[in-house]
Amino acid sequence: MKKTVSQMIVMLLLTLPSFAQDKGSSEITASYAVLPSENMLGNLWMGFARISDHGARSFTFRKGAPFVSYKYYISERIAIGGATGYNAFANESNFRYTDYTQMDVKTITTAGEVTWFYVRKPGINVYATAGVGFYVMKASFDAQNTSTVTQGMTAQLTPVGVRFGKKVGVFTELGYGYKGVLNTGLRFRF
Repeated sequence: MKKTVSQMIVMLLLTLPSFAQDKGSSEITASYAVLPSENMLGNLWMGFARISDHGARSFTFRKGAPFVSYKYYISERIAIGGATGYNAFANESNFRYTDYTQMDVKTITTAGEVTWFYVRKPGINVYATAGVGFYVMKASFDAQNTSTVTQGMTAQLTPVGVRFGKKVGVFTELGYGYKGVLNTGLRFRF
């Protein structure tokens, strides 16, 4: 019994430094967001408001948005940081100008994020991310380039994200908000 307890203490002391690999380190990611929703809160509201609407709107799949993010690990389980993205092909149905069918919409999104890690194993991490920020949208309505600029609050909820690799790796996230339904890319830790 005494030998088993001693072995467990030695194993704990040997593995403890391996848990402290990320605290104080930083990470930069470059990703591509599929189906981003810069105006997440407005979209949810419009979705509930349209439940009784009998008019049919067609859904068109548009290109996604590239994002650059930075994270700093304040502990082994929590990282904080920010993200910035540019969506040159925003879907006009995501915004309040739903009466216009031909519109060129571009957005820039900036947000602060918190990431919490469920699983931390060498070479693989499973995590959740939440972010809150704002977007600036420029919408051009016609050939005369009549446009308007608006801004608003946005958010991202990512219940599941998976990262592979140590210093350099890849990741995929499933959620909803400014980083889309699917966000995937490369990560660099330093």
